[in-house]
Amino acid sequence: MNKDERRGKIRIAGDLFDIADRLSEIDSRYEVWYDPALGSYGIYADGALQVAVPFARLDARTVELVRRTRIERTDRIVGEIDAANARAERIAKRALAERLRAAGEESVCL
Repeated sequence: MNKDERRGKIRIAGDLFDIADRLSEIDSRYEVWYDPALGSYGIYADGALQVAVPFARLDARTVELVRRTRIERTDRIVGEIDAANARAERIAKRALAERLRAAGEESVCL
């Protein structure tokens, strides 16, 4: 019995869509564990959580999520985050400028 089993987690070795096997093809260290207390799945490698699965079921989305979040893709992921942050900042600046413009027009009308 390992540490995760003692904590009440259940290792998923075989599942309906062979997700555990498909994840092992990506990285042989990957193991799928289910935590009944939280009602969630986690992907572990060498005992360390790699991905907390945000889906209620194991399916192809889990495999795609693991592929997208692999360390080998870090540069691309960081680039996507930076681009999203830049877009959000531009939108926030435009909204602030519009509010300031509207506030200025109101003060002139008073």
